[in-house]
Amino acid sequence: MFVDKFNLYNKEIGFVDINLLASSKMSGYPLLTYDKKLLEVASQLNLSYN
Repeated sequence: MFVDKFNLYNKEIGFVDINLLASSKMSGYPLLTYDKKLLEVASQLNLSYN
């Protein structure tokens, strides 16, 4: 459902990364990461710490 809602197909991130994004979204806390792909997707979803 989260993958469908935010169109996370073909973003080259894994299952764990998607769970981190979902947790960040549900908790309301920003996600701090050094992973380039995860940071790119988190920024697109306004979930990144930066």
